[in-house]
Amino acid sequence: MNGILSLIGHTPLLKLERFLGHEHINLYAKLELLNPGGSIKDRPAVHMLMEAWRAGEIDQGTTIIESSSGNLGIGLAQACAYLGLKFICVADTRTTQVNCRIMQAYGAILDLVTEPDPEAGTLLAARIKRVQQLLEAV
Repeated sequence: MNGILSLIGHTPLLKLERFLGHEHINLYAKLELLNPGGSIKDRPAVHMLMEAWRAGEIDQGTTIIESSSGNLGIGLAQACAYLGLKFICVADTRTTQVNCRIMQAYGAILDLVTEPDPEAGTLLAARIKRVQQLLEAV
């Protein structure tokens, strides 16, 4: 793997010295925020796409559709941009404008759900139904 995807997962460890005043405790923090997308969700996004690619389940003509309101959507958007895949992210009105803009900067198409599902009463249920509709249309 080359390019931006090669940086994912190679985040540094930081030794937290004198944690809570105890020098004998060895505690480390993995700085996942230093992944290109800013979170640990870059890892599963790339892993899912690369495994599907290797298995022949997706190729250049594939459209990836995912319901996400945040970091997984960003991770998928950057990986899809690198791999040349179309990415549709089904989000809702609780998704921050920053996350929407980051995904769009990577070329993602945002499909915004604005009303809760009438049966379940939640935006998440409405997003899941929208994903199902999009999958049937692709």
